[in-house]
Amino acid sequence: MNAGGGVVSRFGSCPYLAMLIMSGNAAASGFSLLERDAAGLGRAYAGQAAVVSPAAVAFNPAAIPETTALSGNLAQLWNQVNPEDAGTQATVPSLYGTHRNIGLGVYGAFGLATDYPEDWEGRYQALYSGINAARVQLTSSWSVTDSLRLGAGVFLQYFEAELTNAVPTPFGDGRFKVEGDDTGFGWSLGALWSPSEQLDLGLSFASKVDHRLSGTATSPLGKQDASVPLTTPEVIRAGLRWRARPALSLLAGASWTRWSRLQSLDIQLGNGLMLSEQHRWRDTWRLDLGGEYERGPWTFRLGTAWDQAPIRDDSYRTPRLPDSDRTWLAAGLSYATGPWIFSTSYAHLWFANSQGEHPPVNYSARSNILALGLERTW
Repeated sequence: MNAGGGVVSRFGSCPYLAMLIMSGNAAASGFSLLERDAAGLGRAYAGQAAVVSPAAVAFNPAAIPETTALSGNLAQLWNQVNPEDAGTQATVPSLYGTHRNIGLGVYGAFGLATDYPEDWEGRYQALYSGINAARVQLTSSWSVTDSLRLGAGVFLQYFEAELTNAVPTPFGDGRFKVEGDDTGFGWSLGALWSPSEQLDLGLSFASKVDHRLSGTATSPLGKQDASVPLTTPEVIRAGLRWRARPALSLLAGASWTRWSRLQSLDIQLGNGLMLSEQHRWRDTWRLDLGGEYERGPWTFRLGTAWDQAPIRDDSYRTPRLPDSDRTWLAAGLSYATGPWIFSTSYAHLWFANSQGEHPPVNYSARSNILALGLERTW
């Protein structure tokens, strides 16, 4: 990004939420985070909208369990972005609780971090870029018939960001930085239909959230107030779970994200100037397929997914987020003993090689994700 920099993180203004997500490259398209459930990662989140679990607070409010349950998850992401080895690591925790058709969850919703060296060729476009967003969500579900459940939720979303880039001066390169944060509200709806004991169908919708990030812009000329309007996208998820055998379940799903809401990043400076970067993102699809096999106290999982990138063409690919289509391959297992369930999962993501025009470089990326989860029911 040029001197029109962007936004990024200040943990100080909301320290509790900031603890919930440490910057990292988004594992889902754009800068979305899906790492909200350790067990779900083991099947690449295939059919997640049709899965009954405490993590349904974050995926489909109609699928929260009717039992009392508490679930904690921790995902570690290792991201590699080239050129210049700009990827970072991230730790993404989540926590859910359910009781009598009421669910409460705290989880990461969006995240991004790329960090380039001070002397790289694209330093006037980007040096450091970081986005963090966490949600606190309250949901409820109710039975309409024996086979149909509906759910609804509301959530508070805290969003913070910081973007930096170099700027040329007569005395060498200086630095431009914009940082800010904001809190907004959104809502979700969901349905879970079980036409037979073998089949579950889930559908959910999560609303947009309108933010106006308020903070400061710092340049070699000094510091001034800055604000950035930003809307995070709506998401529609559909999922299917088919119990093909008593011990075998097959899952599939599709998700649509309205990334076309991000057409430009406009920074309003306190001196009246407006800095803008064009993105022209498009809406995206995610398709996933997976399975679970139960044997005694063990559950084994496999899954794969394809995630479409929101970038239309090379002219809109920036080093802040050099996104491209990605393919997931995941595996995991759970062990149940009494009221406890321990889960662990691993996923590898391949990103399609891509090119940018500002600067004209080739990009490549890959990610590894390891997640641990612990669930207790009563």
